Amino acid sequence: MNFHGILAIVAISILIGTTAQVYGQYGGGPPQSSVGDFKVSINLDKESYSAGDIISLSGNVNKYDEKRSLQITIFDSAKKIALNTEIPVAADGTFSYNLSPNEKFSKAGQYTLNAQYGKTHVDVKIISFTIIDKPMETSSTPSDGVEPTSAKIPDWIKSNAGWWADGSIDDNSFVQGIQFLIKTGIMKISS
Repeated sequence: MNFHGILAIVAISILIGTTAQVYGQYGGGPPQSSVGDFKVSINLDKESYSAGDIISLSGNVNKYDEKRSLQITIFDSAKKIALNTEIPVAADGTFSYNLSPNEKFSKAGQYTLNAQYGKTHVDVKIISFTIIDKPMETSSTPSDGVEPTSAKIPDWIKSNAGWWADGSIDDNSFVQGIQFLIKTGIMKISS
């Protein structure tokens, strides 16, 4: 081995020894990155909602910190902020919250919810949900118990109803017409 090789080995040994002394003197090497230390697990009660529905969310954080709150940001399908709020987290790391719809996120469409616990050293949890237009309320059986049918009501029944309303025929005659509709299956009455 030549002189330069020995000199390089000695220099490296001195540097390694000095670095260890410096780290020992000042508390060790540089701190490890703490990005992502605070993680959120979040769930919605449904994947889609009707316009005007309350959105229930719940979950937990991996480490509780009383100085932090859960940051919730909801974006609409055009990537515009529809809601930005903070939610408290219990000391056991759990949370639950009901989001009431507002004018910015009550319309039909796809929404993205971002959740993070605090503003530093966090992982952002992203989930999506859909709001659909509320369907018109229809009932297969009206409250009077008579099931609707697509059969055509005979004209003479319509005439009987009119005559009964005018007082031209008695109740018994009108009831016979209704009984005919039931017997022939045009009108069905649930039990």
